[in-house]
Amino acid sequence: MSDDEINQLCLMDIDKILHSYGKTLKDYPPMPLAIDVDSSLLTERVISEELNFNRDDLKKNASNMDFSFVYGYGGTEKIFLWNLMSAEIRSRGDIVLNIASSGIASLLLSNGRMAHSRFKIPLNITEDSVCNIKPGSPQAMLLSKAKLIIWDEAPMVSRYYYEALDKYLGDIMRFSPTYNKDLPFGGKVVVLGGDFRHILPVISRESRQDIIHSTVNSSYLWKFC
Repeated sequence: MSDDEINQLCLMDIDKILHSYGKTLKDYPPMPLAIDVDSSLLTERVISEELNFNRDDLKKNASNMDFSFVYGYGGTEKIFLWNLMSAEIRSRGDIVLNIASSGIASLLLSNGRMAHSRFKIPLNITEDSVCNIKPGSPQAMLLSKAKLIIWDEAPMVSRYYYEALDKYLGDIMRFSPTYNKDLPFGGKVVVLGGDFRHILPVISRESRQDIIHSTVNSSYLWKFC
């Protein structure tokens, strides 16, 4: 972004904070005022450029992403980005699966589902757990045909969730033309999102070190991200 656009975003953030205290930038004459611009469009542009995943990329081919993580705190329009990506790909007749780690987050996504529901991941997950989806079933066919999997609030669940999905997709994607044994998830395009400053996986009676080690960025998959 240009310096002017960065300044405008900063001024808008300051103005939002002041509004919560019943003030505005107008109450402080030396401060410049924010120009009325669409912050969501600026946010879309920033995230799209960081991901190398703009509208043209969506229309051509999503496979240039492979495995990515959108790291953003609340209010950075991640949901806006997820719905934009979904609408672009679905407009071509392709399949996008919107997943969330919590029920509330899934309600904000277009046709969103919880990870347990979509991938049949066990509640009491371990390092050896796998998705309980039968090969050849309608759910397996849906996963194999999906062009993109979006998983919101990723840091909230154990890395074993993603490793279970990686093992399952690697198995069912073997006969797909897009299969790549050297890539995570069998070459399926997966985008995770969330904020590591939120609640990390809850592990009963474990130490802080164990909890941090259970997050997705401690997984063997992270080196591909």
